[in-house]
Amino acid sequence: MGPLGFNAKRRFLNAARCLVIPSLAAETSSLVAMEALACGTPVVAFPNGALADVIEHGRTGFLVNTVDEMAQAILAAPSLDAEACRVEARRRFSLERMISSYMAAYQALAQLGTDCRRFAAAP
Repeated sequence: MGPLGFNAKRRFLNAARCLVIPSLAAETSSLVAMEALACGTPVVAFPNGALADVIEHGRTGFLVNTVDEMAQAILAAPSLDAEACRVEARRRFSLERMISSYMAAYQALAQLGTDCRRFAAAP
C-alpha cells in the first residue's frame, strides 16, 4: 500500500478485520497498533517491545508466539468487539491521558530533584 495520508489510513483501518504486525523487532511505541485500535480494528502481533502493553490479549487483539498461532488469531480477530478496541484506545492513548502522564512524570522528576538537593545539603 505504501504511505497513506490520514483519511486514507483511517478508511483502510476501519475496513480491516484486523491489523497484523508480524515483526520480530522490539517496537518502542507501536503507533500503528494504537491507530488501529482507535479505528476499532483488533491487532494480532508477536509480544515484542511495547506491543505487549498496547494489546489486551483476547479483548483488543491477540499476542501470539508462533506463525500457527498468528494464523489462528487472524481467523479469530473478527470475533472481537470493535467498540471495545475504540473505547480502550480512547481510555489509554488519548491526548488528555498523554498530557496527564507526562505531567505526573515531570512532577515526580522535579520532586526527585528537590529530594536529591536536600539529601546533598544534609550534614
